[in-house]
Amino acid sequence: MPYTRDGIMAQIYVAFGQGTGPLRVSQATCVALHDQYYQRITETVLEQWDREAVHVLERIRAIGRLMALQAGTAGQTTLVDANLKEAATSVETQSLTAFCGPPPPASTQ
Repeated sequence: MPYTRDGIMAQIYVAFGQGTGPLRVSQATCVALHDQYYQRITETVLEQWDREAVHVLERIRAIGRLMALQAGTAGQTTLVDANLKEAATSVETQSLTAFCGPPPPASTQ
């Protein structure tokens, strides 16, 4: 069965949740996760998902772990969407996958 954007996004939600452990994930955080990654699921990603999924999903788990660590340090029991962009950028800067790689450089114009 071919992969779909929604199917891959479902895997991303699961991997993120695995990383967050027992902490609650707010709906706003799920929306932010969707906004961060759904548009990145291109035809190329769909075609290469069998080969790339294990690497990408580990990065998504790492984002969840980092957010859980930050929330725990702050004494929070729920992850907040405001921290997603920072955690994603931190993990993506070190990632070696095209899907979950560093953000493009800012325009100099």
